[in-house]
Amino acid sequence: MSDLYFGREQSRAKHDILRRYLEPFSNKILSKWKSIDFIDGFSGPWQNADIENLSDTSIGISLRTLSEVARARGHSSQAPQIRCIFNEKDPSAYARLEGYIAKAREQFPLIEIKTFQGEFSENAPAIRKAANNAFQLLFVDPTGYTGFPPSALKLFGNRSSEIIVNFMRSFMERFVSSTHSDKESALVGLVGARRAQYLLDTGAGIEDIEAEYLKMLRSDLGYQFAGFSPIHNPDKDQIHFNLAFATHHSMGMETMRQAEFKALSDYDRERFNKKQPPQDDLFGRLGEQLDVRGPYQKKRINHLERAEEDLLKLLAQHPNGLKFDQLAALVQQDLYLRRTELKDKLVGLTSRGQISADWQTGNKKKPAEADLVRKI
Repeated sequence: MSDLYFGREQSRAKHDILRRYLEPFSNKILSKWKSIDFIDGFSGPWQNADIENLSDTSIGISLRTLSEVARARGHSSQAPQIRCIFNEKDPSAYARLEGYIAKAREQFPLIEIKTFQGEFSENAPAIRKAANNAFQLLFVDPTGYTGFPPSALKLFGNRSSEIIVNFMRSFMERFVSSTHSDKESALVGLVGARRAQYLLDTGAGIEDIEAEYLKMLRSDLGYQFAGFSPIHNPDKDQIHFNLAFATHHSMGMETMRQAEFKALSDYDRERFNKKQPPQDDLFGRLGEQLDVRGPYQKKRINHLERAEEDLLKLLAQHPNGLKFDQLAALVQQDLYLRRTELKDKLVGLTSRGQISADWQTGNKKKPAEADLVRKI
């Protein structure tokens, strides 16, 4: 793993997902909308090893990635179409942010940059007012579990927006799902008073809290689709970060699952390599079958095995059928699978006569995005 992330490898995986998501996301959005705001609500920098360029922070990653997109699309510095907004509460971290941004404005002339200092929840109205481009992507990556209540997130929940929240399970398990004195207020801050009371009444654990968080994103904030991307501890098979993603658009789920697949497959391999003994010991194990699959790939295998059942259950709830892109996004909320894998599953169900094969015309063997899929 990169020396920049030594001791915090899970952050490398998180940043890799962000980087792999930003490039296709921004190109897709800019093909339909005129402009984008990327809003980093808890930007830092903190715990970064690259002091000069901040390449191991969401600040450096977003500016570099979005600048490359702007350059490739022929944007002008006189009329930037991408704006980055960074908010940081800690005064010393904000001072480092401002010092970097002073140079970054010259380094990335195609990107408009704004900064805010203070609590995200308090600054949210002013940030939303400043974020007046056609589309907003809100990235919430706190150092704990407070400061981003649903009321603040809802300000950004219009039809032309998406949101990524780092639901830090390592913190949540210690304070939210235990007998900690701040449990009730923490739950209210996460999901609102009504949902918090339900969780308290039912004695919910961490997975129940995460499920309620997704319901909050869909019902209270109004996003059509929402799901998690799990990032495990580099040394334990325990989820460290759980990235909650919400979107109004079916292709948003596919873009995130694609970014997740590439980033977390790499992370699984890196976790495996980190655990291996010295090279001399490996020679003594020649011929031994090594399982390089980490927790993400193992979960994907489980999801592939249950995909057909989930597809049939969902189609049973929609007797008139669903267009493939809608069906895929609904399933991808729970399953870490890509559309190509879901298409393969539908082909198998079709061959066994369990769903309609209306799309199989001419040489077309798999459904297209707008094709109707029905259970027989």
